[in-house]
Amino acid sequence: MIKRLHKSVGVYIDMGNQFLKNILPEWMWKSEHYSGSPLRIGIPRMFFYYIYPNLWETFFSELGMEPVVSGPSTKKTVEKASQISETEHCLPNKLFDAHLAELVGKVDMVFVPRVLSTIKNHLSCPKFGPLPDAARADIARGTEVLSIDIDETRRPLSKTLLLLGKKLNIQKSKTLPAIKSAFSAMESANKKMVMLNKKKGKPRFLLIGHPYIIHDNFIAGPILSKLENMGVAVELISFADDTPATSYILWGTANKIYHKLNTLSREDYEGVIQITVFNCGCDSELSRDNIPREEKEIWGTVTTRLYASE
Repeated sequence: MIKRLHKSVGVYIDMGNQFLKNILPEWMWKSEHYSGSPLRIGIPRMFFYYIYPNLWETFFSELGMEPVVSGPSTKKTVEKASQISETEHCLPNKLFDAHLAELVGKVDMVFVPRVLSTIKNHLSCPKFGPLPDAARADIARGTEVLSIDIDETRRPLSKTLLLLGKKLNIQKSKTLPAIKSAFSAMESANKKMVMLNKKKGKPRFLLIGHPYIIHDNFIAGPILSKLENMGVAVELISFADDTPATSYILWGTANKIYHKLNTLSREDYEGVIQITVFNCGCDSELSRDNIPREEKEIWGTVTTRLYASE
């Protein structure tokens, strides 16, 4: 009697689990409340991946999930981007589409946040806002798209991560340590960048641009290699410091660059190299008043602008 009862209960539990799997999105029944392999979350290697280095991989990993980052940008990535992306997109946006396409079919869901503001009281590129909607409607159609609004003007990043954990049905007691580890990993990554910038060498140049441009293997990689072979010391602009950057520029990254240029000393650098891409509205704020199209003495330092395209 008892054995038959246990067997019946087991059957009903199995039926209940199967019912939940049928009615819930795949990412929900693969969360910590259900057994099975870890939830695989795809992270495109573009935009927010470089804005918050090491943050997302660490956060998802600490929650018991398996983060899957798309590979570094290559010529094949660009070829794929030219086939599937809107022709009027800037190069980073095209690369984002290609990185997203690389993950589709290999993961349980893709992570595409709606990035509105990464610096308080400043705006991010307006193309970041519709990214999750565009992903659902086109390249990631049929794949679960995990998204959260990143708006540091409205709320700090730590609270955003807490909401993201809640969205994944993770208890707060487990999410809080994951947030701490993620911030620690991001801080370590930023410190590593700063240490690399302290390498001695002459002549010394400052490389400026959006983080997803100057840290991308395809866009900035060849330029950095060329300068290194020439014996030039290059410092990449850092966006990790909390130094107030007040100016008329509303765009967060452009504002930081403007602030850095205004604190330059001719003794620090032989010159400044800016890498930008065609069709970048945010960078147009800098070109209008601060950085000319040709080489010119600006703030006592020679400045060169390089345009990257596919």
